[in-house]
Amino acid sequence: MPATGRYPRASLLAIMLLPAIQALAADTAPADEARTLDQVQVIGQATSYAKTSVSKETLNRQTILSSVNNALNELPGVVVSEADATGSSVWGTQISMRGFVTNRDTQQIGTTIDGLPNGGSGYGGGSLANRFIDTLDLETVEVSQGTADISSRSNEALGGTLNFLTSDPLHEQRVRFVVGGGDNDARKYYARYDTGVLGGHTRAWISASSAEVRDWIDGTGRTSNDNIAGKFITELDRWTLTGYASYNDANEPEYTSVSPASFATNPDRDGLVGNLTGIPYLDQNYRSGSRALRENTFGYLRAAFDGGNGFKASVAGYLHKMEGRGDWLPPYLVQARDDGAGRPESEFLGGDTVYGGSALGQFYFVNPDGSAAQMTPGCTPRAGFSAEYDPNCYAAGVQGVQSYRHSHYDNDRAGFTADVEWKQAWGGIDNTVRAGIWVEDYERTVRRDWHRLLNVGTDIAFDNVPYWVQFEDRYKVDEQMYYVEDVARFGPFSARLGVKQFFVDQTRRRTIGDAENVRSDSKSDPLLSAGATWTLPVEGLELFGGYSQNFAAIPSGVLGETDAQRFARVEPETADNIELGLRVSRWPLTGSITLYNIKFDNRIVYLPARLADGIDYLDETDGVYENFGGVESTGVEAALGYGWGSGWRLNGAYTYNRSEYLGSGNAARDAELGIVDGAQVIGQPRHTLVVSADWQGESWNFGLSGRYLGERYLDASNANRLPSATVFNANIGFDLQELSPKLKGVGASFVVSNLTDRRYLAGVDGSDTAFIGAPRTVGFSVRVDL
Repeated sequence: MPATGRYPRASLLAIMLLPAIQALAADTAPADEARTLDQVQVIGQATSYAKTSVSKETLNRQTILSSVNNALNELPGVVVSEADATGSSVWGTQISMRGFVTNRDTQQIGTTIDGLPNGGSGYGGGSLANRFIDTLDLETVEVSQGTADISSRSNEALGGTLNFLTSDPLHEQRVRFVVGGGDNDARKYYARYDTGVLGGHTRAWISASSAEVRDWIDGTGRTSNDNIAGKFITELDRWTLTGYASYNDANEPEYTSVSPASFATNPDRDGLVGNLTGIPYLDQNYRSGSRALRENTFGYLRAAFDGGNGFKASVAGYLHKMEGRGDWLPPYLVQARDDGAGRPESEFLGGDTVYGGSALGQFYFVNPDGSAAQMTPGCTPRAGFSAEYDPNCYAAGVQGVQSYRHSHYDNDRAGFTADVEWKQAWGGIDNTVRAGIWVEDYERTVRRDWHRLLNVGTDIAFDNVPYWVQFEDRYKVDEQMYYVEDVARFGPFSARLGVKQFFVDQTRRRTIGDAENVRSDSKSDPLLSAGATWTLPVEGLELFGGYSQNFAAIPSGVLGETDAQRFARVEPETADNIELGLRVSRWPLTGSITLYNIKFDNRIVYLPARLADGIDYLDETDGVYENFGGVESTGVEAALGYGWGSGWRLNGAYTYNRSEYLGSGNAARDAELGIVDGAQVIGQPRHTLVVSADWQGESWNFGLSGRYLGERYLDASNANRLPSATVFNANIGFDLQELSPKLKGVGASFVVSNLTDRRYLAGVDGSDTAFIGAPRTVGFSVRVDL
């Protein structure tokens, strides 16, 4: 079985669900603060916290292969770093907001899909938003940078929430085909069919896409991504029904981070290679052997009811299944069975599996009879090698051996949400009471097995029968959340007060391997949320302020990736958010300025073992979790936009963010964990500025944006820093029907990211390394609407 082999495809739920559920699901309301109860937001009330959304102009600057995450980069307070222009590597993706981070091993920013939770964003079993939504089916992303709406369904939202909204079906029938491509052999094929209104009350769409791109380093890693999705809306007398389903199959070779010294020597290479040498120590860095395979199937049904007289309600149910695998190429075979000295090694011969147990050692080369080769006594290895890995330190005729280590993930989630809202007028006060619940059952399995490479140095085909199944863990998570909020409006003022609480029961049971079962019950305190707004006498001007207490249960991954002794030391994370701001909405002028302070306690941070001790493929975990004291973030976010009747619009967003580590109070422990009280948080720029100019004409549009990313530190002591970088993106689009009536419905777009080909280090990866920013990348697409 080759390394790039895929799992069997899941059922085509996205196709089958669409006609089957047209009488069952749910959406909401019309359209100003709309998508309100549907998207779990407040109906008809002023927003007492900072909230922005991705504009159409920003979406125009995305290639059709771009990740939906990249669309966040022009919003105040948000920084997205991806390993290439298409976001093809989850390992290299990082989203930062007000000092909080979501990356492969830290999840502090909530993510929802049409208001429903994504189930975690970590590499080891999580799913970022691009696993659920194709860029061409994205309507916008609503961003609450801190004091998010109290009803948000996420227990990761310490630092705000990203709500990715799928586009609604059109009222008119349409068939759309999009074909595109670009640098690095990129190509994508997309088709979507909108039914228009059926039966006077239902409209729907279904889409499918297939995309491929090669890595920009040496072109040897090929990423593929296939997506099928569908959505319907049925609007009855008092009910609005909505359903959405998607299936995504991704196969991604990874990128890796580099040190500043390595980048200075060669800014076009990371630590992975594209050719096999036959020397396992070198071939462990083969790009196609560092791979993530993921299949995600997600669907929801929602029903929203408008009873009149101020009463509204919404219920939703959702399902999510993820099957995944992470691949690595350790430069040895593990001795899982004692075959006796000088006897052929059963791990090399293959055909048999050892379940559980501990590693008895490892061997790097074998003799012609299959026994482990012994190093030549007193051998001095070549530069860059240790003796056990250097073939020159063995007798002639030995053969290198190598493993293909797989980490398998299997997740199943099912959840239910319900919301009610009652609005009444009492004298001069309009009062709204909201309440809701969220219930989720989550089961996941993690298994690690080791396979023998069949043709070391030729390809990475492996023995389908593992020689060792190291461990298998089964997790079960039961989660409940409730919230209650009262909102009062009187004249130009509004005030809100609410409370929410989480109950999370987690267990881990080891079914293969030796480890004690672990249980964790995380119950938050009642979490307060409050806010107020004042509509000033000046038209379109509003003052707002908000406060919220946020909580994150101990992630289920901590149960399996930290030993019992360390796990007993891990505590849930908490954060207190305070915001005060002023916003103006007086078209064509829009703007806001927000001051914030966030106190974040008991910060849980993942310490990869390879960063501390070198790569340790035998470790059952890739590291451990610890509470790092905390973080305090103080800053200001400002955004301003203005448009002219000529079609031009200018937008700008500036963020000053001072995120500093807070010590745990134990100086010895802080020193052990690398905490420096008062130091700027790793990877967080203090200054970020985005400016864009866009023009929209009758038949074409044009846009240019630039982002300044300030200095970032590579370590907690702030001894090493990355220089600032400014990156420009540009786009131009054409509607070709102006050239000829025969071209009606035909359009084209041309997008260039990193226009000036700036060479820089982007997302900080910890341990003094960062991912290389992608070079100038060109993409184009052609659209045909029928």
